[in-house]
Amino acid sequence: MRRLVEALLRFDLYRAFRRVCWVGDWPPTLPDGPIIAYSNHHHFYDGHLAWLLFQARLERPPTIWMAEWDRFPFFAAVGAQPFPPDDSSRRAATIRRTARRFRTQPRTVLVYYPAGTLHQPDDGVGDFEASAVERLARLYPEATWWPYAVHVTWWNEVVPTALLAGGSPHTADGREQERLQDLWHSLQAPTSQPTQTLMEGSGSLEE
Repeated sequence: MRRLVEALLRFDLYRAFRRVCWVGDWPPTLPDGPIIAYSNHHHFYDGHLAWLLFQARLERPPTIWMAEWDRFPFFAAVGAQPFPPDDSSRRAATIRRTARRFRTQPRTVLVYYPAGTLHQPDDGVGDFEASAVERLARLYPEATWWPYAVHVTWWNEVVPTALLAGGSPHTADGREQERLQDLWHSLQAPTSQPTQTLMEGSGSLEE
């Protein structure tokens, strides 16, 4: 099942983007222990991009909490866990299961979208729920926090390019939104930083 789901993820990314690129030094320097990787949520395939970055390229098992997991249970094969807003017992089970994964697979990455639901890039990086960040920090004190940003743009081609960049690992300190905003804004301006192609996508007949 895992290979099938991963093949579907690759195919979706191939169709959606001309390429997926990492902006900055590659690979990013990350600690070996558990990580809470937090990001903006502007594109339908943000979860796919997280899988490409962490599992396919960095070889670190990701997990993500999905409110609509029941509609897409096959994503469990690539680390997704149920987090329904109307079922506190299942949310608690996912929180405990994540703690076990951090203990038994310490290279696990919890992918976290602090702004909550998918929203338009024009809205910028959404407001963080500070209490949620504080709760996660208390639940998983052993985890390192790491911001990474995603920006989808066009490079004079029919199909868009997805740009990703990461910040510095840190402990939770209340400045998470500021860090992510700065990182996302940096992807919207021309840069002299090195760029690593993580995946080539589909072109067009014009190309």
